[in-house]
Amino acid sequence: MKKLLLLLLVPLWSTFITFSQTELTVTAPNDNGSTTGLRGPNGTTVHTILRGVIIVPASELTNIPPSTLITKLGFLLATAGGPGPAGGNIQFYLENTTDVTNLKPSSWTTIISTMTSVYSGVFNLPTTAGPSMDLTLSTPFLYNGGSMYVAYDYTGATFATNSWTYSTNNTLAGGWKGASSATTTPPTTLTLTSGFRPCIRFTFDNPFTNELNVTGVAGEKGIFNNTIQTTQTVTSIISNTSQGSLNNIPVTLDITGANPYTEIQTIPSIAAGASATVLFTNVPTITLGSQTITITIPNDEVNSNNVATFLQKIQCDTIGYVQNSIQSSAIGFNTSSGIVAVKHVVPNTITTFVKSISNYFPNDPGILGNTMKGLLINSNGVIIDSTALITLTSAMPGTKQDFLFLNGNINVSSETIYLGFRQNANATAGYFPFAYQENSYVDPNAGATIPINGGLVSPLGSGFGYMMIEGVLTYGGFEVANSLGSTSICSNSSIDITATPGYTNYDFYINGASVQNGSIANFITAPLTNNITYNVIITNGTCNLYSDTTAIQVSSTIINNISASICQGQTFIFGNQTISTTGIYSDTLSSLSGCDSVVTLNLNVNTPAAGVDSHTECGSYTWIDGVTYSTSNNSATFNIVGGSANGCDSIVTLNLTINSLPVVSVSVSDLTISANNVNATYQWLDCNNNSPIAGEISQSFTAMINGSYAVELSQNGCVDTSNCIEITTVGTIENLLFNEFKISPNPSNGDFFIAGPALTSITLYNQFGQKVNVTFSTIGEGKYQVMTKQLANGSYILELQNEGAIVRKSIQIIQ
Repeated sequence: MKKLLLLLLVPLWSTFITFSQTELTVTAPNDNGSTTGLRGPNGTTVHTILRGVIIVPASELTNIPPSTLITKLGFLLATAGGPGPAGGNIQFYLENTTDVTNLKPSSWTTIISTMTSVYSGVFNLPTTAGPSMDLTLSTPFLYNGGSMYVAYDYTGATFATNSWTYSTNNTLAGGWKGASSATTTPPTTLTLTSGFRPCIRFTFDNPFTNELNVTGVAGEKGIFNNTIQTTQTVTSIISNTSQGSLNNIPVTLDITGANPYTEIQTIPSIAAGASATVLFTNVPTITLGSQTITITIPNDEVNSNNVATFLQKIQCDTIGYVQNSIQSSAIGFNTSSGIVAVKHVVPNTITTFVKSISNYFPNDPGILGNTMKGLLINSNGVIIDSTALITLTSAMPGTKQDFLFLNGNINVSSETIYLGFRQNANATAGYFPFAYQENSYVDPNAGATIPINGGLVSPLGSGFGYMMIEGVLTYGGFEVANSLGSTSICSNSSIDITATPGYTNYDFYINGASVQNGSIANFITAPLTNNITYNVIITNGTCNLYSDTTAIQVSSTIINNISASICQGQTFIFGNQTISTTGIYSDTLSSLSGCDSVVTLNLNVNTPAAGVDSHTECGSYTWIDGVTYSTSNNSATFNIVGGSANGCDSIVTLNLTINSLPVVSVSVSDLTISANNVNATYQWLDCNNNSPIAGEISQSFTAMINGSYAVELSQNGCVDTSNCIEITTVGTIENLLFNEFKISPNPSNGDFFIAGPALTSITLYNQFGQKVNVTFSTIGEGKYQVMTKQLANGSYILELQNEGAIVRKSIQIIQ
């Protein structure tokens, strides 16, 4: 079965897995990304009984030395089932053989008749993916160095609903034979065959004192683009499976083919059971063609694992990770949807376009009829270009197919991009349209998954190898600099035109004509007397890169105009001249390029500014000179350095008038407070909240309620405030006469009448304490009529003044 992408991300286990350096474990056959729930004990009642036998050829067991005692066996679990535990009893059988394919007959009795029973006992299925519980053999089995048969006979005792799955290798047709039953009756004949062989873990005592192995090697990409990058980094991983540490290990990189190259690095020390990553940087990739990258370490106790290779093609227009067209397996989103993509960094500054994208389709008819779309995605997961909708036809399985981008002219230079395909959902029949290729080392960030409409980029890790997705690039113009860094030079100057080094051929053009064609990356012109244009065509294998055309202006004399200003009394140094007056001056200088340069100076001499600073203040004033003046002054001056608009000094004269602050005094009579100052402006204040009393701007103020009051007095432009005066007798006198006055009607919807002792004044105040003008008349002794038709509805205070007394009563006006 194929892996379900995003639902099952199982890492590829390396051939060696070291639990401790006293023991070594080899997994064979190796996990190539396929899984099975049918060929190992899956924990369900379907597998009440399971019998199986696999062949493990000698080529898959090279990491186990001949004459080694196998002490433990186990499976490699891909996913755990459940819920709850599951398990039973299992019996393992082993046999040395010279067979390379599974030649066992179908009769179970005949199969095991020549085999050795090495374990019989409890087998509980693990609850987490990874190495299962390795079973200690009752009798260690002596491996003779050839192939091995492994047989197992499982009887379940406890069961779960969801099945367990195992990591397998599906490359050997008929490599597994077996049968299962939901009953407790063991099948006597193995009726099933399959290429999916469960991965078996063989554990043995570590015999090595000097054993290293190359467990990983890779160039940056299987298809390396030398237009966007002219060197690469080769990654190698060296592992120590010896009983102790090893020191001073030379690691040799050797490249044969298009770009021959050799380099040796030394690892100072590797501890027992540890691995070291060796990076070979700046490895040249300039020549197009195929090459083989080989990593070698010295001979030791097992020489078969001391060499590893990586196949690579150097191209100028294609980019991808695959080494060849061989597929390891396929992945996809099954019945769901999403994007699978590969990551590429485009470090060059040459304008670079992605014209097309290709995919190696798995040889699986189950992909037919489904739809996909090729995508170009930026580093933020945003889709920036796409192909037309792709329908998977019968011509596609097992082939590489190319698809053009609809735009194809999006510049991706100096960017990180993702090339991928959108798999559209098929809820009825899931499919797996992406082939991948295994390798001993896989960059975990090379592949990624992205939501179907773009978004978060999630690295695939190294478990699926390299995705078999490629892209084709084309290129636009690029800038070629010159030694002077300018497009305007003096006559008789030469310029050095330098292109990006590291390519095969450079053709330099002056005014459209080729002047130098060869491997040299720079061209020096003769002394120039006339304007020119230049451009470069770089040949990179079979690709041509065309630079932009640069125009150079040649001038016999460079004329520069400058302007400057100084203040009167200052001087300006211009060449050998010292200048202090306004005028236009010129000087001839020698430029760095060796030609004359005429410089014209327009100098302006500014005079200092003068001004008067006028102020009218109360009491005193502190000026900018820091002096506090208490009397008028019109002669003080101050010099402000650079204070004028032209940047020169500014001389300021003070014109100051000081007015005296008024001396405020008040007097009190009963409820009335009077300011003793005349010819002034008055504002009475409520000291309780330090706020003005609306409408009280007369020289006198009569308190309506007890409180604290003051007057703010303005005179001659200056303002001062009196002390606060406490009024506490409001209501004391008026209460004596309060009941002697009758007001009717109250509330009033028109005029109202007052009856009581004779009055000297009648005053009406609104709710804000403001005096309201009303008309009243005497209609008899001690009787008065007040007209209120012009008043607004609301509450009012009626103030009645009798000789020596004031009475205040509340009245409501409702009209």
